[in-house]
Amino acid sequence: MASVLRQQARLFICLMMTACAVINAAQAMDRRPAGFCPEMYRSGLLEAPFNVAFLHVQSFNDGDTKQDGLLISSFYNIDKNKEGTKRLGYRQRDLVAMIPRLDELDKKNFDADRDLRVISDLDGVARQVWTNETSRVPDGVLPFEAVIAPQGFQSISIPGRLSLIRLDVPELTEYIVDQSSFQPPRCEPGSADNQPWFYHDARFIDMDEDGLKDIVSLRSSFIVSGGFCAPTGQVVWFRNPGDQLSADTEWEEHIVVDTEPKPGGASININAYDFDGDGRMEIIGTHFFKHDGITIYGAPKGLKWSDVDPAKGIYAQQQDIMRRQGNPFAVEIVDLNGDGRVDVLTSNHQGDQCFDVTRTEVPGRVIAIEQPESGKLFEDEWRVHVIKDNIRAAPTFPKPERGPGRLAPNRAFAFWPERSLEDEQRPWVFVGGDEAAKVWVLKPKTEDSDDWRYDSAVVFDINDYYGENTSQTLLDDPQGISISTIGGASWRYDRPGPDGKAEFYIPVFEAGDIHVLSFSDDGSRPLKCVADVYPSCPAPDS
Repeated sequence: MASVLRQQARLFICLMMTACAVINAAQAMDRRPAGFCPEMYRSGLLEAPFNVAFLHVQSFNDGDTKQDGLLISSFYNIDKNKEGTKRLGYRQRDLVAMIPRLDELDKKNFDADRDLRVISDLDGVARQVWTNETSRVPDGVLPFEAVIAPQGFQSISIPGRLSLIRLDVPELTEYIVDQSSFQPPRCEPGSADNQPWFYHDARFIDMDEDGLKDIVSLRSSFIVSGGFCAPTGQVVWFRNPGDQLSADTEWEEHIVVDTEPKPGGASININAYDFDGDGRMEIIGTHFFKHDGITIYGAPKGLKWSDVDPAKGIYAQQQDIMRRQGNPFAVEIVDLNGDGRVDVLTSNHQGDQCFDVTRTEVPGRVIAIEQPESGKLFEDEWRVHVIKDNIRAAPTFPKPERGPGRLAPNRAFAFWPERSLEDEQRPWVFVGGDEAAKVWVLKPKTEDSDDWRYDSAVVFDINDYYGENTSQTLLDDPQGISISTIGGASWRYDRPGPDGKAEFYIPVFEAGDIHVLSFSDDGSRPLKCVADVYPSCPAPDS
């Protein structure tokens, strides 16, 4: 039934738009660019009954074996009054879902009722709050298989939280890690009342070296009207309770980097890697709201991470590895240029450049950051390379009274078209456009480790697939929204062994669709790249 309703809704959307999803061959040829276009195929369309936000392909228990599954987060499934000023109700609450057994999934005949499983709030109590980058908890962290759900966002007044969803029991019990306070904050460094916070991402590191991996996260204060702290961030970790684990008991909290001295701790995305090979992970974190930087953090020399205590003057090592490149988003740690040393791959998140309130000094970019050859992570400069420039969001619509408006791009990640190429060539880069409404694939121009040039191709564009100007056309809907956002995409190899080909899962947020693109020729329709163009900026008085 859900699939039928989705098809009816899609037909209605097409009829309401200036151009439908089917574009005639002549128009398609006009939009086809010259130059680089990877040989890829459209492998399927997975229609969900809710907005699709962040996706992560990971390996899940399946009897005595493991299989790839697709984690999905969803939020903002609300109905408003005609003026868009009052919430009338929820079409679907914020949630976590998954599509299990991707190896067995019939992508051309997807049925959400059959193939998709909601795994949060099964008892009907709405606990999830704007769920962000969910991920499977690594084996050995907990005595059961689980998913971690970082939650909350700056535009809502409900406090964020960090929780675990247990997968090995039918009721999918939720375990709380941290629940932000509902009390007004004091906005003082070290204060437990510097809340509410929201969590976007998490990693698992043994911070106290007791043999149990702990949860490490970044958190940001809210920016809502009245009564909350100005935007800032903290780096925090939560001690694994081991045998004392309880669903209703929060984990013991420790602050690694506090809100002061300014700019405070990183606030959005986190990753970790042992860059110096000393057996202790370094942490990479992105600031976003009040600091245009990415910072590396390390345990104090000769001390454990758990020895860090800002209140006692025991600080983590830290250095900004990137500044003045716009507001940074996600970070991936991978050897991009094949020189044997890992790099940091990131993207920023910039405005549409159409209006005074949405214009930014730095455009949207994809960026590679090289660690110092000296190995002095906290003393010497990291080298920054812009590998794709001049990305912008589709024009904010209607014209905004204040910024930031639409933003682009979002996270970038490295991949190889085929598994057998991993030891043979430099990785390619996939870039999700967020409110640029498109997706790019970047291919290194050469195998020279000193050459940071890439060829670029648009492999998906909302305005090409759903119809011209879709991103600028308000749906006949009291919310006044448009289909304009690419969420957080993910990828995997479509089969085991060296001939496994890269397969991408691309969420179109407002449409509730997940587009599957692949390097495998399985009889699917070949992908035709489109021109890397944007809708024109509206006139200043529009």
